[in-house]
Order: sequence, then structure tokens, then C-alpha cells
Amino acid sequence: MFFISKLLFIYALIQLIAKPSTARKRYQENDFCGGLHGFPTGTCQLATKCTTLKTYYEKNWIHPLNVPSCGFKRPFGRAMLCCPKPFENLTEGESYNFTGTHLVTMRYYKNNRDDFAYRCTGVLLSSSHILASKQCDAENDEDLPSKVKLGSQDARVNDESDIKIAVKQPTRYKNDLVLIELRTILNTTQPMGNVSIAKLCHPDDLKGHPNFFAAGYSYNTEENESCTKFTMQLQNLNLKECNNVKVTRQIEDLATDQSHFCLRPLPIYKEGEECSKCLTATSSVLHVQRMDGSQCVAGIATPTSNEFIEEDSPLYFTNILTNSVSDFFNENNVGRTN
Repeated sequence: MFFISKLLFIYALIQLIAKPSTARKRYQENDFCGGLHGFPTGTCQLATKCTTLKTYYEKNWIHPLNVPSCGFKRPFGRAMLCCPKPFENLTEGESYNFTGTHLVTMRYYKNNRDDFAYRCTGVLLSSSHILASKQCDAENDEDLPSKVKLGSQDARVNDESDIKIAVKQPTRYKNDLVLIELRTILNTTQPMGNVSIAKLCHPDDLKGHPNFFAAGYSYNTEENESCTKFTMQLQNLNLKECNNVKVTRQIEDLATDQSHFCLRPLPIYKEGEECSKCLTATSSVLHVQRMDGSQCVAGIATPTSNEFIEEDSPLYFTNILTNSVSDFFNENNVGRTN
């Protein structure tokens, strides 16, 4: 009887180890896994088939003791683990099912106010506020945006469903952000179709190794105006990796990792396209892909340079989830959606 009890105890212990408390399902090989407690998403694989763990270990992105188990592959009972996805498999923005209905583009006059162009990306923060990079602002009031266009997938196309609203004088936040108030408050009680208020990330969304991506309006350098929306996967780096970023505006509050992100585009920017995926502050908004398939906004590209980010150069993004930015929102009576 004692021997049988001991066998039952050992069997129960093996089952407990093979099945993490966070996942009760019985996994099969190639099932999706991860995404909890800071571990990146991946698929269930035999340890001998997982080729990404070495890179994650070397870069200190994960600890060996934190790799989730996927139980055993049957019928032979070989142990499986959650094998994190390589970054190169996460570069297609279409996989996010991203529509970007919270993104807006701003209208600026040109040619002595006889014509205008859309050339800056913002975020619809509330029914009456747009948030953007301070690069979308101007020291000269004559160069301030006159209107914003909401709901447009392509800034070059005048769609009847697009909403165009005049704006008031912007409110500045340090050298990083600008808050623009709409002259007409959106009626959010009515369905707005292709327009939505941005969902801001919660600080918990930034824990572990979240999937960051940039989104905004691509840019036509020859026409000096915005084009279609784009997404691009980003790799999170240590803030020191951005020490050599070209700075044309002084960045404030860089003493801690909480105020800014340092991120590198994946894949790299390539010249020659008519509408380029430009990660400058005029066109780039930082998002996090949540595990439930939704996306949230975490930052705005910091106005460090007017030039495109070429090759694999990293760049700064301003973290809009800090207490300092939150106080700025509260002072300006901005309601947010999480």
C-alpha cells in the first residue's frame, strides 16, 4: 500500500510540473502559448526544436526558470516548452488586424495659404483632444495645423466619410508633446464608423516583453505630405542604446527609463518607396499588441530629428503613461479610454 501511495504521489507531482497553474489546457505541439507574467508569445515545441531560447537568454530577455511548460508530447511523453517567437516573424503589421481608427492626420497651409497638405500623425485622445509630437507644432503661429482629418486610411484621398474639424491653439508639454483641442466636440454617443478614441495602455501592458509596434501615416518626401497608414514592428532596447541618436531638440527627463523608450525598427527602413514608413516624430505612434488581440497606445515618437530613421538606427519614444504626462492630461481636462 505504501508503495502504491508513493507512486500516486510521484505521478501527481509530475502532472503538476507539466501543467503550469496559469494554463490548464492540454497542449499539442505548435499550439500558441506564452504572453503571461512577462513571457513573450510563442508556440509549444520540444526543447531540441526550439532555436530562439539561446538568443533570449543571451540578451537577458527571459530567465531559464521562467520558461512555461507545455506538458508532454504524446504518445512518447517527451517534455515540451513554450518556445518564444523570433522577432523576424512579427514584422507584418497585417497580423495585428490593425485599422488605426484612432489616428488622425493634420492639415497645414502651404503656398501662401492658397493650398494645404496633410503631413503629421496624431492620436484622438478624447472627444475633443488630439495628442501628437511637438514636431507637429510650430514656433510660428502661421505654421500651426488648421484642421485635423479623422477616419482616413490614405491622407491623399478625400473620402466623404472622413471627418474634418478645425482646431484651437495647441498646449505644449515640454519638448515632447502637443495637445490640440478640437473646435467641435465629437458626439461619441453615436456610432462614428471609421473613427474611434484611442485606448491608452495600462502600465501592466509594459511589463515583461510586450510586442511594440509603430503606426501612423507613411510619408512622401517629394510631395511633403502624408500617405497611407502603416505599421512596423519595434524592438525594445536599453535606453543607453539611444545615446547616439541625432538630437535637434533637447530631450527632457531622460534620467530614467520611465520617461522614454528606446526602440529599433524591424524591419529596417528602406529608401526608394513613394510612401515611406517614416519613424520620425511627424508620423510615428507607439502601440502595444495585447494578448487578447487588442492594441493600445503607449507613446509618441520624440522630436529628436526631422530625418527618417534609416538602417537599424534606434529612436526615442515619449512614454505617455507616466505620472507627469497624466498630470498634464488632468490639467487640460482630458478624459482617456483604457
